Amino acid sequence: MSSAKPLAPVAIEEARRAFESAAAELDAILRDLEAWVNLDTPSDDVAALDAFAEVLAGTLETYGLRSELVVADGGGRYLRAVLDGPGHANVALLCHHDTVFPLGTASNRPFRHEGGRVLGPGVADMKGGIAVAVHAARLMALGPKPFGRLEIYSAPDEELREAGPPATLDQLRDFDAVLCMECGREDHSVVSARKAGYWFRVRALGKQEHAGVNPDGGRNAVVALCREALRVTGLHRAREDLTLVVTEFFGGESVNTVPGRAVLVGDLRARTTDDVAWALDRIRDFGEHEGIELRAEELVYTPPMERTPAVEALAGTAIALGESLGHGFGEATTGGASDGSFVADANVPTLDGLGPAGGLDHTEHEYAEVATFAPRIGVVAGLVAAVEAGLLAHFAGSDAATSTLDQLSRLPKG
Repeated sequence: MSSAKPLAPVAIEEARRAFESAAAELDAILRDLEAWVNLDTPSDDVAALDAFAEVLAGTLETYGLRSELVVADGGGRYLRAVLDGPGHANVALLCHHDTVFPLGTASNRPFRHEGGRVLGPGVADMKGGIAVAVHAARLMALGPKPFGRLEIYSAPDEELREAGPPATLDQLRDFDAVLCMECGREDHSVVSARKAGYWFRVRALGKQEHAGVNPDGGRNAVVALCREALRVTGLHRAREDLTLVVTEFFGGESVNTVPGRAVLVGDLRARTTDDVAWALDRIRDFGEHEGIELRAEELVYTPPMERTPAVEALAGTAIALGESLGHGFGEATTGGASDGSFVADANVPTLDGLGPAGGLDHTEHEYAEVATFAPRIGVVAGLVAAVEAGLLAHFAGSDAATSTLDQLSRLPKG
C-alpha cells in the first residue's frame, strides 16, 4: 500500500464534485463510450484513426476544450485538447485511440451491456479510459478549475508502434504530472510501475553442406543457437521480477542440409533499466562455436515506469481519494508496456491504470466495469487538484530515474 500526505481539501472537494456529477450523468458518459467503441480504429488504418480523432476532437470542443490534431509520421494524427485554468499546475491525461481489432469488428460485436459490465472492441483498452479522461475534463471545466493547464493527449499508434515513444513526448516533458488512462487492473488497482520490455533477435550463421555427402564439413547453426537459447533462458528469474522467454526459433534450409543459418527472438522484461543492462551484457556473452558467427540485435525497447517517490505520492493520493468515494483499490506492477513508460523515462511523475477497471484486453471478451467509471472520474479530478495544491512540490527536480533510455548500452538495431 502506498503512503501519501493528508489529502488537500481542494482535492477531496473536486473528487467528490466530479464523482457525484459523473454518477448522475453516467448514461450520457456511456453513450459517448458506445459511439466511440462502435467506430473501428485498427492501428494500421490511418483513415479510420483520423476519422475517429476528428470525432473525438469535435466532442471535446463541445465540452469546452480547445482541440487540435497533430500530424505524425505515418501513423495517423494525434489528438491534443487543452483546458486553461487560473492555477499553476500543468497536468496531462494520456490516452490512445487505436485498438488491435480489424475493420468490421465493431459491426460484428458492437458495444453492449452484460450485467454490470460493458463489452466491445477496445472498451477497456482504451476507449473506456478516453471516456474517463474526457468527462473528468468536461466536469472540471464546469467548476473552479484547480489547475493551470489540463491537456488530453491521444495517440493513434500505441498498440503497434514498433519502437520509440509517442510523437507528442516532447510536449509532455514539461508537465508537472501525467495521468495515463490505461484501464485499471481487474482488482481495480492503479499501475504505479511497469517493467521494461526489450525484444531482441540473435542470428547464427554457419556453413551449409549436404547432410548425407559431407555432414562433417558443415557448421550447424541450429545446434549452436540451441545452446545459446538454453543459455539465455537461464537468465529467466535470475534477478527479482526479471523474465526472459525465447518466443521464436527457426533455421535451416532443407531436410537434407546441414543448417547454415538460424534465428531466435527473445522477450526480456525487467523492473529497472539497470536490470535490462545487466541482462544484455549476458545475452551478448556468447559461447564458442567453431565456424559459427553470432550476432544479437535489438528489435524494440520500452523503458520501465519506475515507482519513484513522486509516483508513490500520486498512487497514495489516488488510493486515498478512491477510499473517500467508497471506491477501494490498491496499486500494482505489471509487465505490459504503455506510453506512460516513455513519459516516466523522461522524468515526469506518471501514474497509470486510471481508466475504468476492466480486463481481457485484446480478446472478444474485453470488458470494463460500469460501476468504476464515476469514481475513476472523481479520482482523476481529485489528483489534478492535488497536484495544484502542491502534492509533488517536494519532488520537483529531484525525482529523476536512476537510469534513462539514453544511458542504456543497447544491442545494435536489427
